[in-house]
Formats: sequence, structure tokens, C-alpha cells
Amino acid sequence: MPRSLLRMRRPRGLAVAAAALLATALAVVHPAPALAWGPGAEPTQPYALPALPDVPKRGCQSTVADPAAPTGATNALQVIYAWHDGNGNNYEANVEYLAKVVDRIDWAFDQSSNYDQHLNLSCRTGYDTSTYAGYARSLVVPEKIEAGTNPNTPAGTVRSDLISAGYQDSNRIYLIFTDFASNSDAYLCPTGGTSSGVHCSAVTESWTVGVGGHELFHVLGAPHAWFAETGQPYYQDIMYGWWDNWNVDPGFRTYYDPSELSAQFYIDNHPSPTLGNIANHPMLTAPVCCDSGASNDLLTAEQRTAEAASPGSSTSTFTSSGGWHQVTPACGTAANSCVYSDGRRSVQFNTYSGPHNASSLALSSRPAVTPGRTYKAFARLRSATAVDAQLQLAWYNAGGTLLSTSSGSTSTVTGSWVEYRVTGSAPANAASVRVTVAVPNQSTTGNHALNVDSLQLNDCSANTGGVCRYDS
Repeated sequence: MPRSLLRMRRPRGLAVAAAALLATALAVVHPAPALAWGPGAEPTQPYALPALPDVPKRGCQSTVADPAAPTGATNALQVIYAWHDGNGNNYEANVEYLAKVVDRIDWAFDQSSNYDQHLNLSCRTGYDTSTYAGYARSLVVPEKIEAGTNPNTPAGTVRSDLISAGYQDSNRIYLIFTDFASNSDAYLCPTGGTSSGVHCSAVTESWTVGVGGHELFHVLGAPHAWFAETGQPYYQDIMYGWWDNWNVDPGFRTYYDPSELSAQFYIDNHPSPTLGNIANHPMLTAPVCCDSGASNDLLTAEQRTAEAASPGSSTSTFTSSGGWHQVTPACGTAANSCVYSDGRRSVQFNTYSGPHNASSLALSSRPAVTPGRTYKAFARLRSATAVDAQLQLAWYNAGGTLLSTSSGSTSTVTGSWVEYRVTGSAPANAASVRVTVAVPNQSTTGNHALNVDSLQLNDCSANTGGVCRYDS
């Protein structure tokens, strides 16, 4: 059911002439020239999208005679080209390009992890889908917006018109590309369906993976990516940086994890109780391990953010040496930790009073690794009193003997959440790795409370091109 409407206006400067875009990217599709809408600049991180002629054709997972009245119970995405008399019907000039955009969005979603997962697409009968021309016309349905006017037609007007035309089926979500100036927005529909006559839809005037994918993933239940309760942004994610990144939730902490379908994430800031994992959405195929995507994580949701144990309690997910640890105590809200970055919890590592020897907080379990592969660990740290710390990757053989340790730089942790990281290659005979936050010898007196949150362990070698997750 739709929870809320998320609005987003893209900078007009992102639009480029369609002719210039297509001259270098596409030879078989010829959209009409873009004005304030249409084709635009595409994000390039974590690596470039394939050229349009090379984008894999997703194909139709559901075929119906009437897209406004589909039969059967198959959940699928319906793509619509919206036009009005003010700018005319340019469907034939744009339909193949729009189909390529949808195929690109599907490609980007699949490449967001090393799990094979795709959009279910709804097509209409009457076309030879063995050719791209036929597939595009089967996938993208033209609809006139009778109430559309220049210079701008609000997305709400587009929705109302399409609802009147019958596009409000509970087994469909809708991705609408406008061939006129409009705002881009979306309703969040984590489980699909309709409510109060408002269907689950994304409207976009930008015919790009960045904006079109951003709005579509809203419909699936992805919020704007956020970091910390202060509202600080969480970067390197299409749901925040749609202009420069096409990857979905690369930290697997906020709303998406295909490797752990039972995991649920807080998809809004406190005090919202809403949980979700868009990898379970019925409009998507079941994720299948393993292909080679842009990012993956070897930790469980509980290891990333300690959500199961109550604030102030101990947690077996972590082990400590030279100090003691607990879930950060509650402060003001009994169900939440006082200080946390993502979710509702963090772990607090307490060093002993006075000048003391080195101490550490580590994950109790050790993920399996492959010798020769490159791994990168991340953690967000803060401390009310400044303390030095570093991340380490400790490599063990099959018998549990420590082989060696890869250490990140030592940094002074202060009261603001900062993400730290360490990269290392698994040595010969390595079978597992332990992620550790190490505190070196301290010369100052007094104890320190180091908060740890948002851990991740990325298998860089398993990613396309061997690319590690980008730093935030």
C-alpha cells in the first residue's frame, strides 16, 4: 500500500540533446530531440553502463491483451509513454529508446549485487517480440494525457488521467515516462497494490537510469538513502546520488539485501517503525546467487547493525579483548540505542580506565575467504572522548591459526560518525577472516566509549572488474 509520495526535481542542466547522446551511444534507436525532458546524462559509478546497443534485452515476463485490464495474478511492471496535444505524440520516434532505458534500469538493478535479480516486465500482445522493434512496442504502451497542458503538467494530473483510463490494477506497478515537462515523483508501495484510488506508480520526465530507476525503486519501497538521525546524507547510492551512481544500497543496510531475504531494515528515520527489504518485492524475480555485480557483502544484517539485542545488553555477535562491550545504552527512547548511525542500534566498546595496553572489538564469527582475493572492510566509528583506532582484517587458516593481519591507518576517532575502511588480500592458506576494530596503547588516563556501527565486508574480487565498494 502506498505510504507516502516522494518528490524529486532534477536540475535542468542534466538534460542533453538527444542527437548528441545517441550519436555516441546508439545507432538503432532515434528518439525525438529533447527539450526540458527526455534523454539526459547517465550516472557512471561504480562503473560505466553498457552502451545502449549492448544492453541485455530483458524481455516480457507477462503478456496481456489489454494493459489497462490485465488478467491473471502475475505481478509485473507496466511501462507507459505519456503524451498530450501540446507537444504531440512522438511515440514511434521514442519507443525503442525508452525500452532501452527500461532494459538499462533492469541491468543496473541486477548489477547492484552479486545476486541475479530482475524486474518482471508486462507486455501486450500483437507484436513480434523476437525483434527489438516489436519488443519495444509490446513493452512501452502509449497513452494520451487528456488534461495535459504546457508549460508543465503535474505528475498528479498524469496519474489521475491514467487511473481514469484503467491503469490501477493491484498486480501492476507503473513506470511513466512523460514526453512533456512534469515533476518526477513516486508513491512507495512496498508490497504492491492500490489504496484510496491511487495506484503504485513512478512518473518521470527524465528518460535515464538515474532518475527513472530512482523513482521506480521508490515504488518498490526504497526511501531516500539516509545516514544518521541527524539527517546527514548517505552517499554513493542511486536513492541519494542518482546523478552519479546507479548502484542500489551498496552497504546493504537500509532497504535491500538479496543475500538475506529474512532481513528487515528500517527504511525511515526514527521514530518510524516501518521495516522492509525490497529484494522480497513481488514485482521482482527471486534473487539467485551468484553472478558478478558491483557490490556484495559477506556479513549478516545483525553483524552490520546490532538490532536483535536490547540497548545496554551484551551481544554474542561481537567479542572484545582488553575492554568490554554492550549494545549502546538507551537514551530517551528505551527501544533505541542512545547513539547510532543506521537502524536503531550501535555497539559500544568500553576501554578500561587509565593508561592501558592495546584492546579490540571483533566480530565473533569469521566469514570464509579465498586465498588471493581482495577484501575491503568498512565500519562507522565515533567516540565522545577522542581515541585512536584502526580497522584490521585478521586472516586464519582452516585450523583456526592466525596467519597474518592487514591493518588500516590509525585515526583519531571523535564525536562525529566517520566511515573507516581497510583493504587486504587473503594470504595463501587463508580460510576465514575476522573483522576487528583495534585500539592501540593509550597513554591518557580515563576510559573511552567507542561506538561502532554500519560494518561491511566486501569481496572485491567477486565484483565486476574486481572493483571494491566505493568509499562514502
